[in-house]
Amino acid sequence: MSENSLVFSSLEFLFRFLPVFLVIFYLTPVKYRKIVLFIGSILMYACGEPQFVLLLLACTALNFLIGRNMRTDTESPCPHSRWRHKKQRKWLLLALATDVGVLAFFKIGNAADSNILLPLGISFYTFKMISYQMDVYRGKAEAAGSFWIFGSYICMFPQLTSGPIMRYGDAQDSLEAPRCTPQQFEEGLRLLVIGLGAKVLLADKLGLLWNDIQTIGFESISTPLAWLGAFTYSLQLYFDFEGYSLMAVGIGMMIGLPYIKNFNQPYMAVSVSDFWRRWHMTLGSWFRDYVYIPMGGNRKGLPRLVLNLCVVWLLTGLWHGGSVNFLVWGITVGVFVILEKLIYGKWLSRHSVLSHVYVWIIIPLTWVIFAVTSLKDLGIYFGRLFPFFGVGETLNPGDVFKYLSMYWWLLLGGIFFCIPAVSVWFSKHKRKWYGYALVLVIFWAAVYQLSNAANNPFMYFRF
Repeated sequence: MSENSLVFSSLEFLFRFLPVFLVIFYLTPVKYRKIVLFIGSILMYACGEPQFVLLLLACTALNFLIGRNMRTDTESPCPHSRWRHKKQRKWLLLALATDVGVLAFFKIGNAADSNILLPLGISFYTFKMISYQMDVYRGKAEAAGSFWIFGSYICMFPQLTSGPIMRYGDAQDSLEAPRCTPQQFEEGLRLLVIGLGAKVLLADKLGLLWNDIQTIGFESISTPLAWLGAFTYSLQLYFDFEGYSLMAVGIGMMIGLPYIKNFNQPYMAVSVSDFWRRWHMTLGSWFRDYVYIPMGGNRKGLPRLVLNLCVVWLLTGLWHGGSVNFLVWGITVGVFVILEKLIYGKWLSRHSVLSHVYVWIIIPLTWVIFAVTSLKDLGIYFGRLFPFFGVGETLNPGDVFKYLSMYWWLLLGGIFFCIPAVSVWFSKHKRKWYGYALVLVIFWAAVYQLSNAANNPFMYFRF
């Protein structure tokens, strides 16, 4: 195998790794399947990131030992509960210091020094470790008694590189004795194919327009093309990441894991706050449960509410990357969330049409900040978006028509699949003969595209 084995939307993964893994997994007695999942996940990770396998194993083993020590202290017959709580707190602080320290080292080091590589999936598996330790400390989850269960939870290949961020309590029972009904396997396979189609047939194709704009140079595009690029990148990122999430969840269901929802029609949101309740839901709920609420949430007055939101969005930006643009992006999104809470959020809720227009303007602008890592280039791009005082003048005022003629059908397709009624219709008809036929067409169309194009890793791999 090669590093392409890590990419779900590759022929090598779809026709080599996954079928072989599933055969071995289901030929193995149920009580040993967690071991197969753990070993298979490590082997898959080693094919793409061999230099970081020991880091993943070391972090996994350390967190398992810390969690077990917390459980031992909890079950201790010592009558002094304050003493037990103090010892548990020390173990928790050790886990947090280690996990946050490792993540910060690679994030900051990667941003400051190109010689420090960012381990694939580190943002996701460290957050799973932190949530596990916090839940064990709070008594919301029982500490793992088996390294194989804990290791398969942290390292499971469907979620290792780009999430979703599943909680240990949601996965524990499924990992102890992984079983899958035929109906669950069928639904998982269907989600796998739909996610593959979203990635290969929509996201990768839409990405060609953004690549063309970067090749032309931001200083040479017109204002209409700059806006078209922002909208297109927004759709590309959505179908890329939702496509990955659907594939990850689908594969998980095929080995007995529960369904986990990571997106809920985000472009149908009525505010920036609403958008982020619908987008990457497992990350949003993670920050809510382990940062925002422990800091006091909205229970300690207006100044504290604003501070808590600022901290959450600052950390959200830093989680995505150590580059300055991610910091600016997190702050920008946070400012809009705060303004909605304090000033015009209620007004938006009373004007449904304008609220949707607002989202479709603001969100693409924030994604531009997300996409353009150079502040100089970011300034040029915003100069094209808002050509005030001649800053955005260009020699190519008609360039947008050229690209609309090339990509209009993809843009319409992207907008079409953002409409909730489309998914509702498919959910009702997915077990009809034409529902199966549609899934079959999507699969082979995606395979044909993969066989005739270079493989494009998922966009969230770099986080």
